[in-house]
Amino acid sequence: MGKVRSIHYLRGMAALLVVFFHFRFYLNGVYAQKDLGTILFGGGAFGVDLFFIISGFIIAMSTERKSSPFIFVIRRFFRIYPAFILTFLVGAYFVYYSLPTSSILRSMFFIHKDYSLDSPSFGYNVLGPAWTLTYEFYFYFTFVIAMSISHSYRILISSLLIIAPMLLIQLAYTGSFDLSGSGSPSIPLDTSCYGILRFISSPIMIEFIIGMFIYDVYKKTSSTTMSLYISKPILYTSIGIFLSLYFQNKYYGFGLQGFGMWALVLIIGFLFFEKSNSIKENKTLSFLGDISYSLYLTHYVVINAFDLYQPSIWSQSSGLSKFFLATTSCLVVAYITYNLIEKPFIKIGKSIESKLKTMSINPIFS
Repeated sequence: MGKVRSIHYLRGMAALLVVFFHFRFYLNGVYAQKDLGTILFGGGAFGVDLFFIISGFIIAMSTERKSSPFIFVIRRFFRIYPAFILTFLVGAYFVYYSLPTSSILRSMFFIHKDYSLDSPSFGYNVLGPAWTLTYEFYFYFTFVIAMSISHSYRILISSLLIIAPMLLIQLAYTGSFDLSGSGSPSIPLDTSCYGILRFISSPIMIEFIIGMFIYDVYKKTSSTTMSLYISKPILYTSIGIFLSLYFQNKYYGFGLQGFGMWALVLIIGFLFFEKSNSIKENKTLSFLGDISYSLYLTHYVVINAFDLYQPSIWSQSSGLSKFFLATTSCLVVAYITYNLIEKPFIKIGKSIESKLKTMSINPIFS
């Protein structure tokens, strides 16, 4: 199956909305509408939940053809880590140099700041939004195990590996199951493996499962059953419901009881539509989809650098001027990172994969 354009476009929009969410304060307290930024972009954090669902969809789709778990690890490593480590090193050296070494090292190895804090962010990562990568790598870990057991049932096995410990830990410590993003149970601090238990019991990971099963349904649904008369109303309805939820000061927060519900409504509408309609190439949305990971990773460092060094163009700007300066700077940095780091290393990963297959090493890891 080729690229699903709606997924690619939604990924770009998710990254941009997360950026706008972090920039919303530049619009607050400047104009007559004092909370303008919060009204427009207060719901932008939902992009994180949308990313999680999209990640589940993409991982299931990209492994449709049988390949070894080792090849999967190669692909994911070169897709995720090089851009992260470059962004991390630049940030650690130029922006976050005053932070304790322990905080820097924890973030480098995707360990959240403090597992006694609220889930799912647990105090975040030095790079801000990079806290989500800890969940991504845990998801990949379960998926590698699932692929090693059975490629045909990889989605089901990975889902069980995610949800079983989550359910058991929550039931053991609270006697109930909480779907909200903050649903990791309170556990005594002196408990062995305290941080691990709180992390793997975080319900936000259910969104990976939802993404995988959405792909499975999408793959099995015939385009002939999705007529234009059905898919268009579904798309418009999903957009309307999403916008209604987005601009309500309600159902906020990570997880299926909040942002996850918004993301689910939106992604289902677009996938229903694309199944029976050809979505045309849009260069702007395609561009945003291409640089989405780099934009998501680097924007926090860029904005922290501006705040730290206070160049005159930054300190003398306010409101929309500062908002667009920040957005433009982040898009430029993301574009450079994508082209100089992300793309080349993805090619390196593919080259290694090709060589492994040529040398017939691949079966050893199957």
